[in-house]
Amino acid sequence: MPRILISGYYGFNNAGDDVVLYGIISSLRREQPHISLSVLSNQPKRTTSLFGIPAFDRWNLKTIVRELKKSDLLVMGGGTLMQDVTSPRSVLYYLGIVTIAKMLGKPVVFYAQGFGPILKSFSRFMIKQVVNRVDVITVRDYESGEDFKRCGVTKAPLYVTADPALTIHPSEVPIERGKELLEGLFDDLTKPLIIFSVRDWKQEQHFKSVIAEAADTYVEKGWNVLFLPMHYPSDIAPSQEILAQMKNPGAALIEEHLNFHDIMSLLKLGSYVVGMRLHSLILACMLHVPFLGISYDPKIDRFVQRSEMPCAGHITELDTKSFISLLHERTENREQEQQIVIKTSQLLAKEAKKSSELVLQALSHKPEQN
Repeated sequence: MPRILISGYYGFNNAGDDVVLYGIISSLRREQPHISLSVLSNQPKRTTSLFGIPAFDRWNLKTIVRELKKSDLLVMGGGTLMQDVTSPRSVLYYLGIVTIAKMLGKPVVFYAQGFGPILKSFSRFMIKQVVNRVDVITVRDYESGEDFKRCGVTKAPLYVTADPALTIHPSEVPIERGKELLEGLFDDLTKPLIIFSVRDWKQEQHFKSVIAEAADTYVEKGWNVLFLPMHYPSDIAPSQEILAQMKNPGAALIEEHLNFHDIMSLLKLGSYVVGMRLHSLILACMLHVPFLGISYDPKIDRFVQRSEMPCAGHITELDTKSFISLLHERTENREQEQQIVIKTSQLLAKEAKKSSELVLQALSHKPEQN
C-alpha cells in the first residue's frame, strides 16, 4: 500500500487550512481508496481526531525524518506555504522539509499552492534553489504559477488546478449541526441569513465601520446576521469590534471554537456570504452560496475573479455607500447569483481534482531507492 506524508499549516485552529487538508484527503481517497495517508501537525492529537489519519509533531526533526523514510511521497499541502509576510521562517521551514525528502530520494508534489507575497530576496533565492527539485507543482490559480516562474522556478512541471476544498461534495456536508448552532442565536430561522467572515489586517480600522453599517442595514431588512470566525481565536476580536459599532441589536457572533465541519454546516445554511477570509469564499462557492469578497491580499481578488463573483475592493478603500449598494444589488438577485456559483464551482471542482491525479502519477513514477 503506498504511503503519503502531507505537510502544511495544519493544527493551528485555522478552518481554511483544515478544509484544504480535508479536500486533499477526500480527493486522494476517491482516486485510490486504500492509500495510506499521514500528516505533520502542530496539534497531532486534535488533527488525528478531526481527520482520522495519523498525525505527527511538525516541530520534531527526528519524527519528520522517520516519517519521510517510511513514506513513498511527500505532499506539500495546499494553501500559501511560499510566503514570508508572517515570518521569513515559514519559507525556510517548508523548504527544509522538501530538502530532507529529496535527500532521502522521495518524490515531492506541491499541491494546489498559492504564492506570496515574498518580500525577502533570500526567500526568493531559496525557493529557486529548492523548488526546482520538486517533481510536480500544482497551483490554485494562474497568477501563482506565474509568481513561481518569476521566482526562477522553471524546471519542475507546473499545472494550474484549483483549491482542494472545491473537491468536497456539497452533499457530504450535513446541515443539522448548523441548525443546532443557529437555533441558539436566532428566533426565526426562516429569515434569510447573511454571514460575515472578517479578520484583522495590520492597523486597518475603517473597514470595520463600513461592515458595521452594512450589517445594520441587513438587520433592518429583517435578515439574520451572523459573524463567523474562521481562525480561532484571532477572528473573534475584529468581529466583536464590528458588533460594538452596530446600532441595531440582533446580530450574532459565534465565539466558541468550531471545527471545520461545524463551519461548513453553518455556511451551507447561508443565503449570502461576505468574506475577508479566503476559505469563507471558497467554501461558499463549493456549497453553492453566493458571496462577496473583501480584499486584503491578491489571493482574494484572484479567487473572486475566477469564480465570477464580485469583490467590494481593498479594505483600505472601502466606501460605505458603494459597499452597501453593491451588497444590496447582489442579494436582491440571489437566484441569479447562485446559478453562476453552481456553474463555476462545478468547473473549479474538475480543475481541483487534477491535483490528486498528478500526485498518483508521481507516485507511480517513483524512482527506485538505492
